[in-house]
Amino acid sequence: MRQIRSIMGVLSVYLRSFVDTMSDRSLMNRSLFSSNLNVYRALKWFNIVFSFLLFIPVFASLASFNLPHLLGYLIMAFLGYATWIFQGITGVPIFEEIRFLVLLHLNLHSVFGMWLEFYNRFVIYDDILHIHGGFLGAVAIFPFVLGSSLAWSNLPKRAVKWKVWFSALSIVNMFGVFWEIFEFVSDKIFGSYPGYRMAQENSLNDTMLDLIYNNVGASIGILVFWWYLRKSRDLNAFMEKMGRKLGEFLVTGRKRAKTGN
Repeated sequence: MRQIRSIMGVLSVYLRSFVDTMSDRSLMNRSLFSSNLNVYRALKWFNIVFSFLLFIPVFASLASFNLPHLLGYLIMAFLGYATWIFQGITGVPIFEEIRFLVLLHLNLHSVFGMWLEFYNRFVIYDDILHIHGGFLGAVAIFPFVLGSSLAWSNLPKRAVKWKVWFSALSIVNMFGVFWEIFEFVSDKIFGSYPGYRMAQENSLNDTMLDLIYNNVGASIGILVFWWYLRKSRDLNAFMEKMGRKLGEFLVTGRKRAKTGN
């Protein structure tokens, strides 16, 4: 009972944090490329619509009931809300453009790639998504790495640049490797399931090209972000705020863990 109460207490703290954070409009209403509130609102509604689109293949697959596809669609639909959940729990604001890229990538994979079978119809579709995935990973990670460096370290500019490059590429490659392992395991488990599409097709060449495309996309994402940062000093200040919020959340979590023990 004590453990259950402890878990419920932690969940209630996170729930209050989620409500307080999402209601703090001055902190949340932020887009990357424009300070115009109308741009923010448009992106916000686009993202809400895209999050709902992820459920279309979930319900459609219930009719034909393909178990591996249904599980994949459910995972993608859940991930569609991951940025809101992360933002609500940690209090770290997420750029709406980054949320848009996340939801776009999930829809390109789940709705178009799997459900509408673009993977089978267009040979280069998988390659394009890996480039986009690497780009998305770098753009999503970049603000947190740079923001934490600006907020919590006194590194010189050149060292910060190297840190951003190394960290972004390392994390993108880590997720890329995990994705390839996930595809490998999925093929082994569901390879003989009727209607299942083999992800790797027993090809080392496919796996290595996927990892290379991830790095190409990540490099493009980092270069685009550095280019845009030169035009906006205000963006540096906002990312520093992101870094501080993330640091505060991690420090608070450690204190809670010590208190719980």
